[in-house]
Amino acid sequence: MKRSLVLQRKIGPYLYLLPSVLIMALMLGYPIVYNFVISFFRWTLKQPDKFFNGFDNYIAVLTGEKFFIILKNTVVWTCAGVGLQMILGIALAVVVDDLRPGKKYMRTILLLPWLIPGVVTALMWKWMTMADVGIINFLLMRLGLTEKNILFMSDPSYAMPTLIFVNTWKAVPFWFLMITAALQSKPQDQIESAVLEGARYPRIFFFIILPYLSPVIASAGVLTTIWTLNYFDLIWSTTKGGPMDATSTLPIYTYRLAFEFNDFGRSAALAVVSLILVSLVCVPYIKRIFGDLREEGVL
Repeated sequence: MKRSLVLQRKIGPYLYLLPSVLIMALMLGYPIVYNFVISFFRWTLKQPDKFFNGFDNYIAVLTGEKFFIILKNTVVWTCAGVGLQMILGIALAVVVDDLRPGKKYMRTILLLPWLIPGVVTALMWKWMTMADVGIINFLLMRLGLTEKNILFMSDPSYAMPTLIFVNTWKAVPFWFLMITAALQSKPQDQIESAVLEGARYPRIFFFIILPYLSPVIASAGVLTTIWTLNYFDLIWSTTKGGPMDATSTLPIYTYRLAFEFNDFGRSAALAVVSLILVSLVCVPYIKRIFGDLREEGVL
């Protein structure tokens, strides 16, 4: 009797989770498995009959002349974007947290970019950065900072930095929100002790506040890395990966392979490659989470 009760207590919670797990498996698992299977078949609109070709799609994708350009663009887009989001988000959260008057209003204002839909953000910045009628070029010329219009979205030298800036503008509020929430329970006693010891703010920040924020920074970093790596709306709505593939990332090129070049097999293979890259980011973090849960006795 005791054994059955113990077994019921151990299995019971998982039985409650079973319906959700099955739904998630159908909604997420089936498309992933189907995409993985398709990646081993030659399937184009010119040849609608699928036939097995092994790893040919992967070889074609990985050895293609555009792959390393696109991979480099993806790494630059992700690393630069997440790095800027983290630095600005932490800085804004720390500054606003120390404000006395106007703190509530500043929090509301800084969250507004995050609430704007992705496509609206893309079109808004595309219009503002137009070379002939964009307000940004108009202001730069009126201020004497440039003598001619800058092709923000059409020049390969400016396109990627411009999109990284726009993505940072939109995503910084998420970091700001996460860090602001964490700062509400910062170790005030340690900070006061450090102040009494004569420590200046930079030392307090780097040796007390920053280590305290490290779990939140890690969580936000993983989430924003995944979101940025897979971000599609902004790039497609502004440059479509151009000019000259200067802003083409893995999600953009995967979409183009499928719906412009009509090569569904290679598109599926590139999607699997993207999934592996995302997993490389997620796996260490998931291991750490499960390790912490085991230490706490939850698992």
